[in-house]
Amino acid sequence: MNQQQITIVGATSGPGKSLFLKLAGMGRPVLGIGRSQTKVTELRALTKDTRAETIAVDVALDQSFLPSTDILIHCSNPNLVKHLLSSNLDRFIGLGSTRKFTRFPDQKCIDVTEMERIVMSSDVDATILHPTLIYGADGLNNVERIANTARRSPIIPLPAKGLSLIQPIHCEDVVDAIINCIDNRLINKSIVIAGPSPITYRHFVQTVIDAAGQSSRIVSLPHFAIASIAQLTTLIPTVPTISTSEVKRLLEDKHFDTVEMNRDLGITPRSFETGMEQYSDDLKQKVYSA
Repeated sequence: MNQQQITIVGATSGPGKSLFLKLAGMGRPVLGIGRSQTKVTELRALTKDTRAETIAVDVALDQSFLPSTDILIHCSNPNLVKHLLSSNLDRFIGLGSTRKFTRFPDQKCIDVTEMERIVMSSDVDATILHPTLIYGADGLNNVERIANTARRSPIIPLPAKGLSLIQPIHCEDVVDAIINCIDNRLINKSIVIAGPSPITYRHFVQTVIDAAGQSSRIVSLPHFAIASIAQLTTLIPTVPTISTSEVKRLLEDKHFDTVEMNRDLGITPRSFETGMEQYSDDLKQKVYSA
């Protein structure tokens, strides 16, 4: 029996790249799509002896790959979904974000919510996976920004003593969730995929600092003071930029039930401590080469 053709939009960075490389290593027929010809060429070199193929395409302008696609996995901008749904698709799997649940919505929240609405109201069998903060892969900057800040600053401020909750998930656990979604044929579901248990922002940041080999000290400041500092980051080229909406979200508890993920996707994700220990060498290399 022939395996279905899988196409990944957003295959040149982040979870899309990790998924593409894993499927290629498993011998699955997979097409990776990205906009950058340079990144596509690099990806092609990594999978030259596999059944994987890569192309550089702007999917908003060219959907010629769709007729030969059975399963489409969307790991790129949510607002591109309107160009990707086709009646010939057997399955659509979209990577959303738990940003859709925030009390402080931004454009990403709006785009993810609209993607889910479009997909779930279509005739295509679909699943949307909503990951929490993803770390541990090329093309991500969620923990990298903290590590880079710790390299340049003796302190890292957090509001409310850093006691709000966060539930980060390792990129490889996201990849396993997507593959299990493919193989278990979960359809017409929206599932949160998250780390095994919530941790405080303070613990999250301290774990990143330790993994990066830095020595910054975490201090508690009022929210308005951190918001003022965030505005200044846009003026300092060497400091990672922080938006005011990001500062507001530091006050939110991001605590998600993982029962559905464990049951339907068969995933028991690694702890943040374990994930950062595994990612530590790569993180240090990124920080010191920045």
